[in-house]
Formats: sequence, C-alpha cells, structure tokens
Amino acid sequence: MGAVKETVKDVNNFWSDQSINYKAFLARDMLTRLLGNIGGQYSSIYMRTLGASIQNITLLTSVGELIRVILSLPAGLITDRATKIKRLYLSGRMLALPVNLIAAFATSWPVYFAARLWEIVTWRILMPTGHIISIAAVKNVDRVKAMVLNRTLISAIGLIAPIVAAYAVTYFGGLDNIASFRPLFLVQFASALMIFLILATQLQEPEVTRTSKPQSNPLKSVLEIFKQVPGLKMILILNLVRSFFINIRMPLVQLYFHEIKNANAFVLAYQSTVSTAATLLLSVPIGNLAPRIGKRRMGYISQIMYALCVLAAVLTPPDQPIWLLVYSLCSSLGMAFDVGWNAYIQEYIPLETRGRWMGINTTLCSLVGIPAPIIGSLIWDINPNYLWWISFVFYLLLAIPLRMSVPKHQGE
Repeated sequence: MGAVKETVKDVNNFWSDQSINYKAFLARDMLTRLLGNIGGQYSSIYMRTLGASIQNITLLTSVGELIRVILSLPAGLITDRATKIKRLYLSGRMLALPVNLIAAFATSWPVYFAARLWEIVTWRILMPTGHIISIAAVKNVDRVKAMVLNRTLISAIGLIAPIVAAYAVTYFGGLDNIASFRPLFLVQFASALMIFLILATQLQEPEVTRTSKPQSNPLKSVLEIFKQVPGLKMILILNLVRSFFINIRMPLVQLYFHEIKNANAFVLAYQSTVSTAATLLLSVPIGNLAPRIGKRRMGYISQIMYALCVLAAVLTPPDQPIWLLVYSLCSSLGMAFDVGWNAYIQEYIPLETRGRWMGINTTLCSLVGIPAPIIGSLIWDINPNYLWWISFVFYLLLAIPLRMSVPKHQGE
C-alpha cells in the first residue's frame, strides 16, 4: 500500500512540474488514439474496396515519399528560421482538416489517393514544428518518464477504439463494403477539429535557444549540422537502411493479414487491443529499465522484439489468424523498448538544428522510400511471405549492428 501511495505521489509531482505544452500534446495524442485514427487500420483495405490494385496502393506510398523529397528540406529550413513555431504548427493542422472529410465521401481510389497526398503535404509543416514543441516541452531528465506516461495513458484510452471500429465496420457491411468505412473517417474528421480547437487555445510558444544563426546559403546551412553533431552521419545511414526495409512491407501489412492470413475485422481489432493492453501494462516497467540498462541497450532489445514480431506474422497459419495476436504482442514489446532509443536520439540532436535535420533526414529517407513500396509490390507478386522474411533478416543482421555503430553523444 505504501508503494502505491509513493507511486501516486511521484506521478502527481511529475505532472505538476510539466509544461502546458506537454499536457496539450498529451490531450492531442489521447484524442487521436481514441477517435482520430479509428479507421487507420483499414486504410489499405478501404483503397482496395474503392478499386485500387496492389500497385496502386504501393504507389500512394511512393508518390508520398516523392512529396517528402521535394518539401522536407524547404520545410526544415523554414522551421529553423521561424520565430513563431506555434503559428506554423497550427497552420499545418488547419490545412490538414479536410483530409478525412474527403476520404469519407470518396467514390474512387484516386480521390482518396489525392486526399492522402494532401495530408502528406501538410505533415511537412506539422512534423518539424511538432517535434520542436514536443521536445522543448520536457526536460531531458524527465524525458523517458514523460514518454512512458504518454504511451501508458493513450494506451488506456485506446483499448476500446479498435473493437468499436470492428463492430461499426461489421454492422455497415464488412471489410468488402465501401460504406462500412465512411462513418469511421467522419469520426476522424470530428476528432481532428476538436484537437485543433484544443491546441489553438492551449499551446504556448516554445522556448528555443539558438546559439548560432543558420547559414544564408541553404546547402551550407544543412551541411553545417553534421559538423555540429558528427554522430548524425551514422544516424542518417541507419535511418536510410531502415526506411528501405520498412517501406517495402508497411503499405501492405493490413492487406497481408486480411487476404493472406484471412483475418476479419475482429481479428484486426483484437490485434490493436492486445497491442494497446501490452503497451499499457508494460510501458512503465520497461521504461524504468532505462537508468539500469541504458537507453541504447533498450534500443538493441527492441530490434530483437521486432524480429520476433515479423516471424510470428509469417508463421501464422492462414486457417488460424488469431495467432496474429502474437505479432501484436511482440510489436508492442518492441515499441516499449524503443522508447529508450527514441529518447536517446531526441537528446542527441539540438533543438536549433532540429528543422534542418528533419529536412535532410526525411528527404534522403524518402528518396529511398520511393522505389521501396514498388519493389515490395513486385515481391508480393512472387510470394507475399518473402516481404516478412526480408524484414526478419534486417532486424537481426542489420538494425542492431547499425545502432551499435552510432557514436555516444557528449552528455553520456
């Protein structure tokens, strides 16, 4: 009983010390988990019911990556020069508002395709500014605890959402009926509107200390961050390799579960619920390992969990899709351990260079990501299982050695 009181006291003290921006972003994430992505797990299946082929679905990812290539560097440079980060961030959210409304009433896959491409455009504004606000909102000493609390609360909020979505899809006609998905996207639109109003009224301008003025020459301005933080070169290589191996598989994950492993709406919902429950139960104890085993080691363990995750998916018998829940459990363990690595990388990169870093990182990763989904669709045509075996090899033989190669930062 004493331990429980001490934990509650510790959480209360931690909460009272946090900034309004951390709390506003936590509210954003909780609403997004509850309502804002209720149809997200059916995105590729929805495109399929609208008449899209496997190649059309992977093309969306490839064209999206091309947009990131074109816009990421300019967006990063603008962000690092901006003095009104909050205004820039809210502009991006306002521009993104129509996306789910258009998706809800799409009558063909090209309309849905265009809506999602516009969303990618708006995220070029949202991503760098949102990262700056989020990182500036928390002290380094509180970072892992803040990320764990965020993950735990949004997991608790999101336990029921996938099951509700499954019942809704089933009620309106099932996974092969276009009308089944439209109510979910309308809910997502309403959620996005609520989130915008909360952030517009609650967010404060983040405090960003700029120790040096970026170069006026855009190319020199970008390249100077690698001199300021030498370890960024290795992180960039890691991200490039990861981007390729992730993008050959990710656009087709839900279709793989539905068409190859015969998962219905409820199996997909149970996957989300198991993932959420595991995150809720395990995030805090796993997060508490950071001071003992180190954030970097947590990052290595996460890759082993992801390897087990893809192995569980490919070995699931098509006549027993319920075994896909093992995939979800291992995936959640991977994400829980990856909190340590994500916190480590956040501390690695100074806020004053964050916009340019996100610009060059996203641009180059997107260049790699343009051909990856197309290659993935070609591999699918040969044998969909090969996509998962390739990912298994990546996590075990490439991801861990590359993470180990990242130099330690000055604060360690």
